Amino acid sequence: MLMWRKLEHYRRAWRPLFISVFFALLALGLYLGMRPTPPPAAYSWQASFYHGGGIFALTLLSFLAFARWPWWLRAVLLTLVGVAVEMVQALHPTRTTDWHDIVANSTGLVIGLLLIGGYQYMLRRQTA
Repeated sequence: MLMWRKLEHYRRAWRPLFISVFFALLALGLYLGMRPTPPPAAYSWQASFYHGGGIFALTLLSFLAFARWPWWLRAVLLTLVGVAVEMVQALHPTRTTDWHDIVANSTGLVIGLLLIGGYQYMLRRQTA
């Protein structure tokens, strides 16, 4: 049970790095999502992996950087990021919007939120 407390110590100690990495990944995701040419994808599942994996990583990093955000705020902000990228893609003639991307974003977000909730549950259970 000591493991959860040690993980929380590391999260707090490395918070400035997590903030920097969160904003760097957010900027990279916005750039790749909003540029006129799509990133290369040899298979159809790769685009969904880019979307879901990116939002999943941002969800985890948002917790590591900003742990006091409530889950619903984290969900709303990252959903807005995903929707904004899709809206900008609709404006580019070389890009297309796809509902599968929104589903992949939502899946990555939900999995990330579940992992964060499990971590918080285990941390509360240890301190109780």
